[in-house]
Amino acid sequence: MKRLTAILLAIFITAALCACGARRPPTPTAAETSAPGSTAEPDSDPTAPPAAVEEPEAVATPVPTPPPAPSELELPPPAEGWADSYLAFLEDNYDILAALWPEGLTGVGFIDLDLDGTPEMVLFDLGISATLGVQLFDLVDCQVVCVSSVQESAAGAFGDEYFSRESVCASYFESFRLSKTEDGYCFWVISANGTMESSWDELIRFDSADGVLTPVRVCARYLESDENGVVVSERDTVGGQEADSEGYAAAA
Repeated sequence: MKRLTAILLAIFITAALCACGARRPPTPTAAETSAPGSTAEPDSDPTAPPAAVEEPEAVATPVPTPPPAPSELELPPPAEGWADSYLAFLEDNYDILAALWPEGLTGVGFIDLDLDGTPEMVLFDLGISATLGVQLFDLVDCQVVCVSSVQESAAGAFGDEYFSRESVCASYFESFRLSKTEDGYCFWVISANGTMESSWDELIRFDSADGVLTPVRVCARYLESDENGVVVSERDTVGGQEADSEGYAAAA
């Protein structure tokens, strides 16, 4: 009996050992076999196409803000009787004008150069060169004063309290131009003259000082030529100071 029990026990142990040897470890899943640090998506379909990668949202390039445009030109009303004042001046000073410019005056007109609402008087003289000379008159306390002339003797004839040493040489009323800039409006003119040996041109802007028209030289260029008309030297100024051609071009 003991022998039978021992045989049965041996058979049972042998069967148990065979069962353990036949059991294999489970096959690792995709999540278990992925590289360290990576994370597999759960329940992913290996046959599905890869998910689309979202493009980063485009960032609009900032557009620079342009400077504000100046307001529309608004002028105060002109001084009362301004036209009569200029007419009386011309009548009262006819002999003086004829003596200062014996060749004659070729044009008389009115332009509000300093944009104060009241026009200034512009006189063109015949002159003796290719470009006419310009005389500028303004009203100060209802009195006509000369503020600029190609002849300095005009200062003595009409008073020099407001006389400017900046003179203008231009041929036409259309030479005076009105421009709209970032700072507002202004009148300007190219004043130019010359001979076969030399020539010059100046850009003059018109301002107002204490209510009186004031010519301001912005920039100027002076050229010297030889007997064949070839330029041999050039001198540029900006605001009355020596400048190079680049500085002159920028100012102009």
